[in-house]
Amino acid sequence: MKTPGCSLRAALAVLFVALAPDAKAQTAPPLVRGDITGSAGWLVAGKDLSIGAGEKDWHSSAFGAASAGWYWTDHLKTEIDVGAGTEANGYHYRQITIEDRPNYLASESTFARRTVGVSQQYQFLRNTWFHPHVAAGAHFTWERITERFQPVIALENPSRGRVLVPERTDGPRTEATIRPFLATGFKAYMTRRSFFRSDLRVAFHGGGADEVRLLFGFGVDF
Repeated sequence: MKTPGCSLRAALAVLFVALAPDAKAQTAPPLVRGDITGSAGWLVAGKDLSIGAGEKDWHSSAFGAASAGWYWTDHLKTEIDVGAGTEANGYHYRQITIEDRPNYLASESTFARRTVGVSQQYQFLRNTWFHPHVAAGAHFTWERITERFQPVIALENPSRGRVLVPERTDGPRTEATIRPFLATGFKAYMTRRSFFRSDLRVAFHGGGADEVRLLFGFGVDF
């Protein structure tokens, strides 16, 4: 005759055997531990280069980046990236008053942007050749800015002019900011470990979007 203790032990043994496969599946490591990617593309940045007039203009430049990611699961990945862009140029005019007469001050501005970013990414699908993803994070931005102001000349007669404001150059100076961003993209595998990747990132600063980055590149899993 079986005792209640024996029946309880038998039931627990059956339950353990039934749940063991699920426990192993929950603790199984992700299919990919990490990846690295090199990318290149375009950066479109909104920048107030109009001599502090508070007007944001959009400037484009070439941009290159490298990233490394670590998978916590098959879907969640933490990624670190670094990037640098070429110089962008802007030309601006500002009305000023000198000697009770309106004049225009012209300037040429150049800036180059470098970033270091950290993001959390969610990757859709599992064990397939195509993986779309979304991400949210922030990047630290360094901008090197130079402004060159043209002279303002008053023409007193057809053959003679007088310099009202001399030519000058401000900078280069460096500005540092932190910009949160949202991103989306995909990985398309060419072999078991190598892939083509595309990313679209929109960063925010000053109450709105001020940077759009579109990159294409290649990478490998490890």
